[in-house]
Amino acid sequence: MKWRRHKFTFMVIPDEANKQVVRFQLSGATLLSTLILLVVLAVTAAASMVMYGKRANEVGRLQQELASSTGQYEKIISDKDRHIGDLQTEVAGLSDQAKKIQNKMADIHKLESQLKKIAGIPNAGSASGTKASADNQDAYAMDGEGTGGEELPVTDEEIDGLLLQTTRDFSDIAGMIDEMKPRLEQTKDAVLNMQNRLRVTPTIWPADSRKITSPFGVRRDPFTHRARFHAGLDISGDIGDPIYAAADGMVTHTGYDGSHGNNVMILHGNGIATHYSHLSKILVKPGTKVRKGDLIAEMGSTGRSTGPHLHYEVYVGGKQVDPQPYLQNSREDIRP
Repeated sequence: MKWRRHKFTFMVIPDEANKQVVRFQLSGATLLSTLILLVVLAVTAAASMVMYGKRANEVGRLQQELASSTGQYEKIISDKDRHIGDLQTEVAGLSDQAKKIQNKMADIHKLESQLKKIAGIPNAGSASGTKASADNQDAYAMDGEGTGGEELPVTDEEIDGLLLQTTRDFSDIAGMIDEMKPRLEQTKDAVLNMQNRLRVTPTIWPADSRKITSPFGVRRDPFTHRARFHAGLDISGDIGDPIYAAADGMVTHTGYDGSHGNNVMILHGNGIATHYSHLSKILVKPGTKVRKGDLIAEMGSTGRSTGPHLHYEVYVGGKQVDPQPYLQNSREDIRP
């Protein structure tokens, strides 16, 4: 360790001749300290370079992960926006569907009112039915025909409002259905009762001919030419033409007398009966149940008659009434 006490002389000789040589001395301890300092600085610089390289690699890796995560998040946000758009479209579709159903319900309500009118049922209506009818007045054609306009994005508030209104619309539809079901049952029963009444009401022509030769009421008698009351309706035709039951009922009389010739009486119920006279042939017997439009006899000119025809009478409450208002349909119009 004695070399620490020695002096070391260093000379700096310039290249130019006229420059002085620079001399300086350093002790061994100073020289050693300087060398150690240089080594420490070199090691520190090397360590810093290594750490900087590691940090740079770490930063690069983190930047790559951040870029990848950003892309994934952007994709997630894009998918979310697409799903939100799909849900908004479904909400709009449900809203259109609710309006269509309300319009259909309004049509059904109108049809129900018409059926009630036909069946003679008082149409009191209902709150839901009234609302449906009112909505139907402003009904929109939702089939995409004749539409257009600027395409604008919807806001969250608008979608929330549409969803709330659609929920209310479907709730109203459920209430309308609940109210309509018993009313339709009542209407169905009334229509069935009306059909049953129509079956026993003489509403069809009893013959194929539509030629009336003598109406109901006062007329000149064809034999005496004096004013006499004619209690039925005369329909002319040919001998052998078919004669039909004007309504469902039961044959209560068949026979012959001098005035009516061969004749048939049918009781239909509800105090209504029909009488068919001047027949050439009778095809039913007392006690026979007949349906509207059944063949019961053939046209003739028996009894007090001037030629082939059917003398047709309608009784209501035991009294003869004008048959002509009852001649509304043909036998072919009867539904099986």
